[in-house]
Amino acid sequence: MLDTCENEIKSLELGRKASSARARKSLQNIKTASHSLRKQITAHTKSLPTKSRTKKTVEPVVEAVVEQVVEPVVEPVKKSRPKKVVE
Repeated sequence: MLDTCENEIKSLELGRKASSARARKSLQNIKTASHSLRKQITAHTKSLPTKSRTKKTVEPVVEAVVEQVVEPVVEPVKKSRPKKVVE
């Protein structure tokens, strides 16, 4: 199938206009065959058994009492500039 398509494309490149239809037909046949192969691959993949996973056991969470620590708010100290003496 690929050989036929390659031959037709080569003859098209050499200037034979009639081979363009045959080249397009060969490409369409390749497309159709690849599409049916893709369907078969998908069907085969879906028919394969799936591995079962072991379920994870959830351990109970122990509630702990957390004391909330409140830090005192410290305001920044404003630095005072020395006043300029105007003479």
